[in-house]
Amino acid sequence: MKRRSLTPSFLAAFQRGELQPLLAAVQSDDTLCLELRGHSVNLYYRGGSLFRISDKGGTFLVEFDTRYCAYSALRLEPVLSASQAARMIPQYKQVMDDWFHVHPKYEREFQQIILRENNRGKIARGTDYYIADIEYADAARHARFDMVAVKWPSNPSARRVAKGLSLALLEVKYGDLALGGSSGVEKHLQDFSYFLQDTDYVAEFKQDMAQVFHQKCMLGLIDGIQEKSSAISFSDAPPEIIFVFANHKPGSQKLRQVLERVDPAAYPFPIYIASASSMGYGLYCETMRLLEQCLPTL
Repeated sequence: MKRRSLTPSFLAAFQRGELQPLLAAVQSDDTLCLELRGHSVNLYYRGGSLFRISDKGGTFLVEFDTRYCAYSALRLEPVLSASQAARMIPQYKQVMDDWFHVHPKYEREFQQIILRENNRGKIARGTDYYIADIEYADAARHARFDMVAVKWPSNPSARRVAKGLSLALLEVKYGDLALGGSSGVEKHLQDFSYFLQDTDYVAEFKQDMAQVFHQKCMLGLIDGIQEKSSAISFSDAPPEIIFVFANHKPGSQKLRQVLERVDPAAYPFPIYIASASSMGYGLYCETMRLLEQCLPTL
């Protein structure tokens, strides 16, 4: 399987080595997020990859996709050192702002906001889900998850137990136009089912996500988790499947029509619809509703 956790040497390079300036930049700028990719790391801004940092056998390569420069007067270097990248973040962000003004990526930007609010925002310690990973993909297993989350209820007694937690797989849909077609709700549910059939793969996936979460805690990217509590494990239960329908138009029947075609009993996992807590981005157990509970209110 495609592991996302970093090698000890790669992790150490962020903690106290040459990549530390980039980690410090992320820790002090909540518009950025650092996502682990095994032999590389992506530093995201507004849902786009600002920098890709690759481990080349003990040396590290920091790269920028210069296609983002198409709508800017700035011409920026495609390859640079970690210290240069950290100093030049404002210029690289400006180039990406110019790009996203022409080519907005609302869905990816929205999911990065969800990550920030539940991992690092002022409310993060009080939410019930932490985001371990975004944009997970493994084509061999039909696995494409917008977000992978650790369900860890925020009440004091639950937070004292780090073993046997639940895993959640989130799919984000921005606006009603994203509900159908080749990447619609039913297609995602079919892919989730295929992915979960291979129990050995899923067990490895859970172990890797537990390690990713632990490493994010070590890097200071998860607020409110004590270091001794960050070595989590997951139960054998199937992951929760959660759909986040961002900015659905209440007067439209499209979402209801899409969900009415889904038979929850046909799937070996619970299907939840996330709702907001007074128009926010925090993920709470109390605001997760089973699909069959949602239909009467749509």
